[in-house]
Amino acid sequence: MRLFRFLVIFLALSFVFTACGADEEEDVNGGESGNGNNSGDNSGSGDENGDGKPNATCGNKITETGEICDGNANECTSIDPGYTGGFATCKSDCMSWDTSACQGTPNGTPGDDTNPGDNTNPGDNTTPGDGGFDKDSQGIWVDPKTYLIWENPMGNKGMGGLGPTHAKALEYCENLVLAGADDWRLPTIDELRTLVRGVSTTMTGGTCPTSENCTNQDDCNKNKGNSQPYGYSCFGCYALDEKYNDGENFLTEDDCQLTDVQLENDECYIVPAMFGDPCNGTWSNTPNTSAAGTLANAFWYLNYKAGYIGSDSDTLSGANWVRCVRQGTAADVPEQDAEAETDPDWECKVESDCPEGKWCQGHKCVIKPAETYTAANGLEWQAGQITRVEGWENAAAPCESLELAGKSDWRLPNIDELKSLVKGCDKTSQCDVSADKPGYNESYLPTQTSCKGCGSGNYLPEEVGQQLEYPYWSSTNDPTAAKRVWTVDFKTASVVYDYKTANQYVRCVRGSMN
Repeated sequence: MRLFRFLVIFLALSFVFTACGADEEEDVNGGESGNGNNSGDNSGSGDENGDGKPNATCGNKITETGEICDGNANECTSIDPGYTGGFATCKSDCMSWDTSACQGTPNGTPGDDTNPGDNTNPGDNTTPGDGGFDKDSQGIWVDPKTYLIWENPMGNKGMGGLGPTHAKALEYCENLVLAGADDWRLPTIDELRTLVRGVSTTMTGGTCPTSENCTNQDDCNKNKGNSQPYGYSCFGCYALDEKYNDGENFLTEDDCQLTDVQLENDECYIVPAMFGDPCNGTWSNTPNTSAAGTLANAFWYLNYKAGYIGSDSDTLSGANWVRCVRQGTAADVPEQDAEAETDPDWECKVESDCPEGKWCQGHKCVIKPAETYTAANGLEWQAGQITRVEGWENAAAPCESLELAGKSDWRLPNIDELKSLVKGCDKTSQCDVSADKPGYNESYLPTQTSCKGCGSGNYLPEEVGQQLEYPYWSSTNDPTAAKRVWTVDFKTASVVYDYKTANQYVRCVRGSMN
């Protein structure tokens, strides 16, 4: 049978700029490969660090401002429509693609991106199989229990992040060269189940029957009375929905303890070592051999947001992403990973780990917010869970329609008000960007050190909430840059530029500052 789909991916590509140490021309040219997740950490980095060497962030497997790629692979057709197939891998300097494995002829003029000559040296990172495998390489995680070696973060999200078809996912893994190995493959459903945490029914050995030995639930999830002895156990935490109350789910009281806030912040039921959008549905190479599954040429997948196992047609794009795997041995486990899966600095995994009055966000026990938070300067803020809004022109609407704590005069904060919400970084208040001086031009440049904030951390008051993954929209529009607007990134306490098409948080405010 075909299980339903729950995951639809919306990827909003944000181009974020800091207001620090770059003129207008550099701001435009340097931002086209950045995104909203890294706005405050890469301020003014440019393409190089000034000494002719690649960015210091090259090699962290995250494509950041000034980088074309970072350790990943890409379909050749998305690099140049003249190609007809194949995958290109990222060169070691993160500044171009090695297209030596691409098929067809590019439309563009051959240059660094199309000349394979400097990236095909045997023994560099293309040694087949185990011969050149580097267990300490970035971009992988070796499971100390199963010795499976995982691509981490996942590398192929399909065109525009919408997810590849199963055939493209299979091709991607077969062409992947990572950590000196080229024998990567698409995982089986059993291997994907080894990564589940916090959902006993779909973890390895759980009651969900779907496995390499049970690819047809019409057989192995039905007894002679044509009932389902394992009920909704493959639905993971989705089985808690009221519409499934008529059947057994086999979940225990220790299962499915992540809060809505944790799920919103991309924490999910997966081994903590995994990062880079770990919650998305992930393709396996295990076919669904039921009558309906065979008809659709469907394959099983695992959605870690709920620990849910379902199946999709191999032609379906937009449903699932790819995380490749290869088999290792005990000798492949780095020493630091041999003992623990979790960061020793974590205070909690789920809310029940925290004392009364606190909940678990970012693996820290923080105050559970009330409806609103009134700051010392007199401003009253919307507290608790908030949502992201795509497009600055839409950012004010949620505040204008908000009815909260018996009040309706909520609005989108200006840049001064957002700056005042920063806690623990005095530099932000000294940043020259303000509602009265929003222009970014030659006669007015924001102070570099103050606008860059205080570095990586957490500068949002516990009482208001702890959503830090994206910057926050302000109502302050820059009249000198029609496409951009000011935001505050509370991960770095920095005041940053962002395109008006970005997808950022909205937290409403009312009142006035003292």
